[in-house]
Amino acid sequence: MANAINLYTSQKQNLQLSLRLWLPLLQAPIQDLETIFKEHSYDNPFLEYRSSFESNYSSSGFIENMSSQPESLQEKVLDQIEAPLFPTPNSQKVAKEILMYINTDGYFEGDIEEIAIKCNTTKEFVESIRQRFAFLDPCGVGALDLIESFMFQLSQIPVDEELNRFVQKIICNLKNIDKYHKHHRFEEATEIIKKFKSPPAIDFQEDNEYIIPDFFVKVDDDISVIMNHSYYPDLIITDPFKSKNDELRHKLKEARDLVNLLDLRKSTLYKLVLLIVEKQMGFFIGSELKPMTMAQVASEIGFEESTISRAVSNKYIKCDRGIFSLKSFFTNAVSSNLSSSEIKNYIQNLIENENHDEPLTDQDLVDLVMKRYDMEMVRRTITKYRKLLHVPSSKERKKVYKVRD
Repeated sequence: MANAINLYTSQKQNLQLSLRLWLPLLQAPIQDLETIFKEHSYDNPFLEYRSSFESNYSSSGFIENMSSQPESLQEKVLDQIEAPLFPTPNSQKVAKEILMYINTDGYFEGDIEEIAIKCNTTKEFVESIRQRFAFLDPCGVGALDLIESFMFQLSQIPVDEELNRFVQKIICNLKNIDKYHKHHRFEEATEIIKKFKSPPAIDFQEDNEYIIPDFFVKVDDDISVIMNHSYYPDLIITDPFKSKNDELRHKLKEARDLVNLLDLRKSTLYKLVLLIVEKQMGFFIGSELKPMTMAQVASEIGFEESTISRAVSNKYIKCDRGIFSLKSFFTNAVSSNLSSSEIKNYIQNLIENENHDEPLTDQDLVDLVMKRYDMEMVRRTITKYRKLLHVPSSKERKKVYKVRD
């Protein structure tokens, strides 16, 4: 009986060790693997680390440049999700969920109600947490649009009440800013607005050449998926010690776990990307994205949805159409074979080619979408998509066209 209890305890400890190592390893960006395993090798006498990147690229200058990658927007915000601004585990959980729906411009493009359901809380609480993003750096991150982003940024500038109210008025009517030029504080107000970041995450936006793809997808007579092995280290297990006390056995097992978990990361991501490419085949040959959710993929691969969310974090595919995050391939379904991404692209195209004298109203867009896709849709859905595209209303666009044309 005692032996059985000891065996169970040992298995439980081993599982906890593996999970502790596995999830951060799965979530880590490819460029962080070198640092992760180098640190483990310092702490583990059985683990010998060799950088395959160093063996493949001999230029020390290039290595130095790539190893000093700037902090990403996600990393910057994640480091700030803590007390006192987010004092409870629940507030931090909601904040991290909101962060998942902040795009590369720094705008929030998620659904408050969906996050509330997922986090088992209220819409009001989720929105209150999103509003706290106004106090984060970069200022303006987490806003719904340009106007709210400027409001977030204004809230962090120490100005008197009169000037604050005047700047707010201008922000809400930026298209007609000239109408305020006779105001005695117009120059002060415009100087403040000129300092605002637009989009709020502009300092974190990088050219595609600085993004390291995890996979290459090539389209020829067939579609091939190639893993970027250049940043995966070579791990070797050594056993220089003859004594086998408990502490050494623990370290030896940890070293073996790390080797196995690195292989598991490779196989998991490869399986995930193969499934993405299979389901989004049309995208890679020039078509639109199809509906695909993390829950569906998790079910097919055999992992929890939260694990898939970690797996796609900070991972990229490079193909003929450019570099895309794995996360961008997941899009909600509007109907059985139609994604919200396809509808948003269609709306964007309609607006880009609309009559400037009579811009399309949201009802016009609803009618065109229903005709194009032979489906029923309500206007508030189109309004939501338009706002996610950061496109002003038809009235606002008409004012802009008059000024610009």
